Amino acid sequence: MHNIFKILTLATVLLAAHPAWAVSDKKAEEKNFAAANEAYENGDYAQAVETYNDIIRNGFESWQLYYNLGNAYYRLDSIGRCILSYERALRLAPNKQLIKDNLELARSKTTDKIEVLPKMFLVQWTDAVVRITTPRGWRIIFLSLFFLTLSALCIFLIAKDYRLRKTSFVLTVILAILTIFSILNAAISAKNVTNNMKAVVIAPMVVVKSSPDAKSVDKFLLHEGTLLTIDDKQDQWWQITIDDGKNGWINYGAEII
Repeated sequence: MHNIFKILTLATVLLAAHPAWAVSDKKAEEKNFAAANEAYENGDYAQAVETYNDIIRNGFESWQLYYNLGNAYYRLDSIGRCILSYERALRLAPNKQLIKDNLELARSKTTDKIEVLPKMFLVQWTDAVVRITTPRGWRIIFLSLFFLTLSALCIFLIAKDYRLRKTSFVLTVILAILTIFSILNAAISAKNVTNNMKAVVIAPMVVVKSSPDAKSVDKFLLHEGTLLTIDDKQDQWWQITIDDGKNGWINYGAEII
């Protein structure tokens, strides 16, 4: 039985592992990250932004990278890209209070003061649970619960004592339910990251149209830093909704989180 637990534990660790950057590439980008941080500390915020973005273009990302990029954009008074960077950092680290505080500060600088429509309790609760950890964290939780479930099941099948079999059976059922719950949260969390349909206005101002046509009626204006939900896409046009429920079409001036 002891060997079974050792094997299951080892398998959990191996399955939870993720491909790492190539060592040489990682060292190079760590050097660039340090150089960008140094530029920021020296007040050369434009150079810091350029270097941070170079790292991202090379295929590397982390919440620290986007957070520092947001700080640099804030110093340059580029509020739209600052908020975009903080939102991307928060997508990777949904519970970092440091990011939330800076994001709130940046949002206070925006022109559009939009009242957020309240969500249903169940939606709020689901969002809160999913944001407890990252997709990787949910995968680790799932794998851990999965192998604990297998362990409890093995005990139930092997044990001869009635009380131990009863206890292990109940534990197996409970762990199985938690395992299903965790894999659902892992899927939702991963979808939020990979299929994100949120965007931020980065242009000083965009005109929201009534239809995907430049000649259509102007509905309202949005300004830099406003958060959007993308509902549909047609060619270069996005159908968007803002937090107060207003919707329309834009064809430029925003970037996906």
